[in-house]
Amino acid sequence: MHLFILLLLLFIMVCILTGHVWILLYAGSRFLLLISALLVLFFFICLVRLLFMKRKPAHFTRIDFKNEFSNYQVAFYQVGDKEYPCIFPEEGIFRSVFYNPDRKCHVYINERKGILFDPVSLITIVAGFFAGIGFTALISLLFFI
Repeated sequence: MHLFILLLLLFIMVCILTGHVWILLYAGSRFLLLISALLVLFFFICLVRLLFMKRKPAHFTRIDFKNEFSNYQVAFYQVGDKEYPCIFPEEGIFRSVFYNPDRKCHVYINERKGILFDPVSLITIVAGFFAGIGFTALISLLFFI
């Protein structure tokens, strides 16, 4: 990894010193286009997964780590007599607004895999999909037209 970063910095310095900054702009714009396309693809896959999940009433129970190896906390919901973790990490801000234990909500669940999408992740998926499309269009308009 260190060698890659060193070679990347060397490439940038050579481009700047030789006056070929357009190569950096071209490569950077292609990289941004790739990242935005991957973002759109990720949220599109999440939307497709939502189509095959069941909508069920649930009750928010707690926020905790999914398992002992997890790096982020997720929201847990009680669906029927079983507790399921959300597939997306919980939002660090507005915890009392997004995750209210007094309010019931509907979640999209795959009981066989033991995962669900809560209302917050549903909003994140839809907003992220359209934001990714907008960012891809913006990058395309700025650099390729």
